Amino acid sequence: MNTQIKTEILNYQAGDVQAQGFLAQPENPDRQAPAILLVPMWTGRVEFIDNKAKEMAQRGMTALAVDLYGNGQLAKDKDEAASLMQELMDDRSELHRRINAGFDTLCEQVVAKDKIIAIGYCLGGLVVQDLARTNDQVAGVVSVHGLMNKPEVTTAEHWTAKVLLLHGAKDPMVSDEDWLQLRDEMSQAGCDWQKHDFGLAYHAFTTPGANDPDFGTVYNSDAHRRSEQLISDFIAEIAGR
Repeated sequence: MNTQIKTEILNYQAGDVQAQGFLAQPENPDRQAPAILLVPMWTGRVEFIDNKAKEMAQRGMTALAVDLYGNGQLAKDKDEAASLMQELMDDRSELHRRINAGFDTLCEQVVAKDKIIAIGYCLGGLVVQDLARTNDQVAGVVSVHGLMNKPEVTTAEHWTAKVLLLHGAKDPMVSDEDWLQLRDEMSQAGCDWQKHDFGLAYHAFTTPGANDPDFGTVYNSDAHRRSEQLISDFIAEIAGR
């Protein structure tokens, strides 16, 4: 499917910040189709994530790429990205307010509110895990090379969404301890989860141009292609609800 689409910068209030999301829709949105909430990596709402929204819209779905940092702020380098991310990692309650505001904003569009799927990359992967913890309305979440740090703040622990975790087995940013606590948390909550490990993949394996083995971020075309198929199958499963 290759649908005519329309796009716009969508301003919305998210916790303590004025966010600038990127909304992509088919010209004639289908209320029965799934809707996609896209959550970016630590650099902010970059072109990569906006393009993902366009791809989803061309496939007939409304998609909103959220702005976690406010005012469309983008990190200039790794140090600034680390600083911006750490502010939210240190205040997970604020992070929860920001992602749930994005969810609510997407719900205000012409969408099937019971078929919203959140897909996050790197930091965004952690964020959609937190959405599954705190929001019992989201239908599914996909964490793509996501961090897996459990929040220290008390959460509602819903885990009613279906969960798909796509992980590089060589990702140095996720410890075995982090994964095992997440696995136990989801299992104890009765969550319908699945995890796919790509044996040769590092962190950021879906990000073209990533090539920093010392930092642990390396693009892997095979893992990227396989993950896209798994995401498509996951969306189709939610669509069939």
